[in-house]
This record gives sequence, structure tokens and C-alpha cells, in this order.
Amino acid sequence: MKKTLSITAALALALSLTAVASADPVNGTVAEPVNGAVTDTSGAVTDTSGALPILTDEPVIKPHEVVLVPTPMIELTETTYFYNAPNGEKLGALAPQKIDTTDVRYDVVFGGEWVEVYTWLGKAWIYVE
Repeated sequence: MKKTLSITAALALALSLTAVASADPVNGTVAEPVNGAVTDTSGAVTDTSGALPILTDEPVIKPHEVVLVPTPMIELTETTYFYNAPNGEKLGALAPQKIDTTDVRYDVVFGGEWVEVYTWLGKAWIYVE
């Protein structure tokens, strides 16, 4: 029992050190103190009333992570089967819901179209009339 406990503790310590080492470095700058604010030893600007630090670093979302043109959503009104390819093997069914597409579509001569969507099994195709 003691061996299991010590191995678990060592593994938890190693994982926490790995998480800290792989964290995204902060490259922001601390703003100048404002009226009633002080800078502590870590460089964070804090309100003198003891409130939480004033956030002055870069935003959490970086410019290359922002989606400028979102993909269209499709609202399914009935149970719809999804396939591994257009006219391919049936993988499963989707209940009525709004789903996100990959914006890849293939028109069909008869008026409908095949649309690639995201599912819990990965990308799949649905037929939309």
C-alpha cells in the first residue's frame, strides 16, 4: 500500500511539473499603477483595497486563433443519417439539432446537396434537400 501511495504521489508531482513547464509564456507588460493601485513583488497591479489584480497582460485569445469567417450551421428538423462519404456507408443518425458544417458541399442534380458536418465520430456527410 505504501509503494502504491508513493508512486501515485511521485506521478502527481511529475505531472504537475510538466503542466507548469508546458504553460504558454506571458509576454505582456504590466501597466503603470493607476490612482490607488500598487505593484506587488510579482509585478501584478493590485487595488489598494485588496481586490483582485488588475489584468494588464495580453488577451488570452491570440489573433491567429480568432475565427474570422465562421462556417455555416444547419438545423436538422428530423432524424438524419450520416455517411462516411457522399452515397457511402451509413455510420449513424443525428437527432433534430443545429450542427456545424465544414463548409464543404457537393450539389446533386436532383435538387439536394451533400454537406460535410462534424459528428462525434469525426467528419461525416449528410444529404440535405
